[in-house]
Amino acid sequence: KRFDGCRSNTTDIPSHSGNPNLTISIEWPETNIGERPERHCPCGNISSQERSLIATRYCGGDFTNGGQWENLNAVACNFSDLAREICQLAELATEARVQQLDVYTENSENLGSTEVIVSVAVLL
Repeated sequence: KRFDGCRSNTTDIPSHSGNPNLTISIEWPETNIGERPERHCPCGNISSQERSLIATRYCGGDFTNGGQWENLNAVACNFSDLAREICQLAELATEARVQQLDVYTENSENLGSTEVIVSVAVLL
């Protein structure tokens, strides 16, 4: 069976510091030509589910040459290193997660809206 759309794909967003352990990966599903899928920005092993933290990507192309991924918009997922570290807390046991979150959020001057959103996400 022939499929002319865009094949499933992964977009990696490197951390600002270059730490490979903080790379964010967005998984794109197989998509029909002319569609623009939305993906929640990943946060550790959870999805943020926050409407402001969405990435989009357009599946362009034609039925002669096939689908081509275009127009990636993942700015909202380009979290600070602190937000990425907070996201990784989701993999810890609850008590360790809360203790480490307290350390990361001790200085409120370092917290922007994204850091607050992901802090809430890892606690839920």
